[in-house]
Amino acid sequence: MLNDYGTLTIEQSLDITQAVLQALSVAHREGILHRDVKPENVILVNDGRIKIGDFGLARPVNNATDTGKSLLGTVAYIAPELLTRSQADNRSDLYSVGIMLYEMLTGKQPFTGETPMQVAVQHAQQPMPFAAESNPTVSRAVDDIIQWATQKKPSDRPKDARSMLDALTRALAQPDDAATRVIDSPTSSAQIEDSRETQRALPTIPAVAAIDSSRNSDARGPIRAPGRSVRVLSLLIALLVIVGGGGSVWWFQFGPGSLAASAVVAGMSVENATISLTTAGFVVIDPVSEEYHPDIPEGMVIGTSPEITSGMPKGTEVHLVVSLGLEPIAFPSFDNVTLVDFSAQLAKLGIGVVNTSKEFHKTIPAGQVLAASRADGSAITVGETFYAGDSVLLTESAGKVPSVSGLSVEQATAALEAVDLTVNGRSTEEFSSTFASGTVISVVAAGGIIHPGGSVSLVVSKGPELVAVPGVAGMTIAAAKLLLENLGFAVTVVSEIPIKHWDKSWAEAVSTDPIEGTEAPKGATITLQGKI
Repeated sequence: MLNDYGTLTIEQSLDITQAVLQALSVAHREGILHRDVKPENVILVNDGRIKIGDFGLARPVNNATDTGKSLLGTVAYIAPELLTRSQADNRSDLYSVGIMLYEMLTGKQPFTGETPMQVAVQHAQQPMPFAAESNPTVSRAVDDIIQWATQKKPSDRPKDARSMLDALTRALAQPDDAATRVIDSPTSSAQIEDSRETQRALPTIPAVAAIDSSRNSDARGPIRAPGRSVRVLSLLIALLVIVGGGGSVWWFQFGPGSLAASAVVAGMSVENATISLTTAGFVVIDPVSEEYHPDIPEGMVIGTSPEITSGMPKGTEVHLVVSLGLEPIAFPSFDNVTLVDFSAQLAKLGIGVVNTSKEFHKTIPAGQVLAASRADGSAITVGETFYAGDSVLLTESAGKVPSVSGLSVEQATAALEAVDLTVNGRSTEEFSSTFASGTVISVVAAGGIIHPGGSVSLVVSKGPELVAVPGVAGMTIAAAKLLLENLGFAVTVVSEIPIKHWDKSWAEAVSTDPIEGTEAPKGATITLQGKI
């Protein structure tokens, strides 16, 4: 509607504002701030209903919400405290409502500039103009509400959306006559203009809503009787007017006006931090320094150098310190390190150990780290890049599996169970020339890795394999020797015939010892007798 008509009627403006305040009242009651109240987010439905949308910047609030880690709302409607203190409460939304009501009644925003920074500085330092200056049909009561909602200090604004809504309802009920019009008499106009000039002369002093003694100042409306702080401020203004330029010089060069405001920029973008610091009175200069930070994301501001403290003079030059994100960590070596010590070492680096397991190992002593892997099971190599917050799985050595070779099955089973292994009873048998029949040759596990608490199988000896000695009479010595060796025997040849002639037909084998047909263990030595 603003794009189509430029300005809205007082009735339209107040109807929309009432609907927005009703919606904010519900949101604030539930602990939610909108933080981006502006005309673009007020939706006029075809059936005549008015809704407020786009809670994209909304956050839960407990009367004070830190906004340092989030985007600032649209600068044209932003409350000063978001720029100087990076904190918002429900009164920050009311400031935006006041700016929006002013725009609906006048067709323009109260603060404009070529850059967002220029607009932000005006919000923080310049007095709020009166809507009646641009639209004479605006009543004093409505203008007072706008001024009340847009005070620089949140404590000077309505305490909540319901208070502002009640005041707006009373303003609608007041007659629009000379007693409630700011611009109906030359005297009143002159007073207003004089008030404007006084405000413009002191741009760094928070604006205080002008209160005429003829107005209703009871507790039912937004107009409050001047308290001690207002009287002190009025006296200060009067003194500055009396001393003229000299007073201004003192205020801005030596007095409170010479000090920069406090500014918290941790977690802000570089652009928003620059706006906040500039608004507070600092000068942001290059270069920007960069540091790793465990909590602040890459590209966001950590702070300033020098660090901002209270009482710093305006114009103090500061450098922004910007986060590089998490610092990369080279995964350390775990050779000859116990699981306890290595876990503590990783904890100091910010790396968590989410799980551990144990494996038996032939060479790595019990208690030392055997292997490290990521959550997906992929092995970790020493020097691999990690970051604080990452986690690993560690494997601890359980030492050697007890040697049970040569023991009976019963003896081997008892020894293995003593180290938390279960013998599954599915033993296999193999011939062995080393271990006697019925004794254990070795221990095996599925996958080849033996874990404490796991199951293993035994390989049991059947004793040596017996082979019948073949007949070799009439064969050449060379052929007989080859036959015996292929059967697994070791062969000793007894003959006067030189080795080089053993393959000749006349170099015949005569007999063996043991003799033909005897069963001998594979690997046994057979004596082959050749022709002399």
